Amino acid sequence: MALFKKKNEKQGFFQTIEDALNRFGFFKKESFYERYAIQFLNVAQFLGVVNDNFFKYLIVFLFIDLKGIEASPIILTWVGIVYVLPFLLFSSAAGVLADKFSKQRMIILLKFTEVIIMALGIVAFLFKSDWASYTLLFLLSMQSAVFGPPKYSIIPELVKQEYIPKANGLITSFTYFGIIVGTFLASFLTQITNKNFPLTATIGTALAILGFIAAIFIPKTLSKQSKKKVNPFFFYEIYRNLVYASKTPYLLAAIFGSASFLFIGAYFQLNVIPYAVQSMGYSEVAGGYLFLLTAVGIAIGALLAGKLCRQRVEVGMACMSGMILSILIFLLGLFYHFPTFIFIALFALGLFGGLYIVPFDSFIQRFAPGQRRGQIVAAANFLSFCGVLVAPLLLYLFSETFELSAAQGFIITSAMIFVLVLAIASRLSGYFFNYLARTFVSPLYRVEVKDSPLEQERPFVLVWEKIKGIHIALLAAFNPELHFYIPRTKKRYIDSFLRLFSSVDFIYVKDPQEDALKTFLKKTKKKRDQIPCLLFPYPKFLEEKSSNKLLRELKKIKDFDLVFVYIKKLSRKEQIERKHFKRAKVTFTFSR
Repeated sequence: MALFKKKNEKQGFFQTIEDALNRFGFFKKESFYERYAIQFLNVAQFLGVVNDNFFKYLIVFLFIDLKGIEASPIILTWVGIVYVLPFLLFSSAAGVLADKFSKQRMIILLKFTEVIIMALGIVAFLFKSDWASYTLLFLLSMQSAVFGPPKYSIIPELVKQEYIPKANGLITSFTYFGIIVGTFLASFLTQITNKNFPLTATIGTALAILGFIAAIFIPKTLSKQSKKKVNPFFFYEIYRNLVYASKTPYLLAAIFGSASFLFIGAYFQLNVIPYAVQSMGYSEVAGGYLFLLTAVGIAIGALLAGKLCRQRVEVGMACMSGMILSILIFLLGLFYHFPTFIFIALFALGLFGGLYIVPFDSFIQRFAPGQRRGQIVAAANFLSFCGVLVAPLLLYLFSETFELSAAQGFIITSAMIFVLVLAIASRLSGYFFNYLARTFVSPLYRVEVKDSPLEQERPFVLVWEKIKGIHIALLAAFNPELHFYIPRTKKRYIDSFLRLFSSVDFIYVKDPQEDALKTFLKKTKKKRDQIPCLLFPYPKFLEEKSSNKLLRELKKIKDFDLVFVYIKKLSRKEQIERKHFKRAKVTFTFSR
């Protein structure tokens, strides 16, 4: 991550020069299309999302009308499987194509394809054909699968780096606003046309034409001219791209975080109709309206996340939001007899869902290597839709095999989601702990730091006689890459928990004074994505003659810059000062 910081600092320096030259007219001004490029992309993708959900729910309502409400779990399962298969089969190839050709031209071609598919949908609904409806759903899904990698990987080519989180928030917000509109249109038009499905399908065709027109106005982007060829053994390609992504610190964890969201959303979207019918006594069409509350919440949460991630990509906030999200799903399964609570919980579920997905997507786009960004986005899409495929299978397993109610399905799924988010948070423990410290600890104190080594990108030893947990949290709030090592002679039960979900680790040695520094040295050589800090509570040992030999040996090591920093000992009155309701004052004074 230190590498990213240096890179970003250089880019920020050159960006400042570029902005200054722009003011004096040295560079050509942006055209209208370049200025509103992200808006044109947003309109094109928004209308595509509307059509995806509109067409999918029209098929669900058509088949329920033909086969009866009791067949809804099986219909939802098959619709879910047919919809997700193209994302698994074609995401890898789409990523290769996005790195090989102009992403803008790919988007235009794909939007034209959508117009043809939606027009054929009118004919399929006219004849009420099962195979034609499923075939067109498969083709529309394939179009969306190929559209995904260029849609997301073109964002860094259309906006400046500092605007990537905001652009992601906008795109994600309108993606779920598109789900709202698509779901609403399917339910609303089915009602007002008295289930005249061919007539409703003409609306989708008109939307596809508008999306195609918007795509034409996206500014032209150059091809990355990748030499990579499409490999029919796409599982191997996905594996290779994930291995490649794992070499970038924390990128793989962000990919799994992004993928987990689609599993959560897909299961919820499928299960909410049976939940409304069984637990609330609503019709299947009214059940479709319930998801609108969640989608509105996601849209608002995504916009909010884009603003909160303006200064930094808040993946720690995403982990916290995921935990809250799982708790809300659990409560939905318990309190299904309280409609008011359900409506509030559905909106809150969406709100935290938006706060969950945007940081992960922004992290992927910002830190994925440019030459393979399309393929890495495609690998993330593949994992996401593996989760989408699992969702209908779980729905079938719970409802048909185990004969569980939709509410009970929510309870079981919430436990699975909570464990999944915990696993992701443990891989992003530095960011998670940093976010907790900045949000819940730092606001309670007025912190003063003098001669700080905390921003230096090299290992250091913090010599401090009295180390307290609150002080570690305040230090962790400065930088998510800081990782603290504390010497101990024995293990404690809480140590494993702290290792998993914080920036604190432990060095277990027989003699902490003699062996801690050597063990710390070995550990830090393996951790290139951290700024290691040893909290060494033995200042008197470093003044003894017996430590001179050890310190000389450490200084001889050329590839390791170890800095000893002392925290000045302050009186309790100077260190923590609380008067009435004022925030406590904590002062850190460092000296070398």
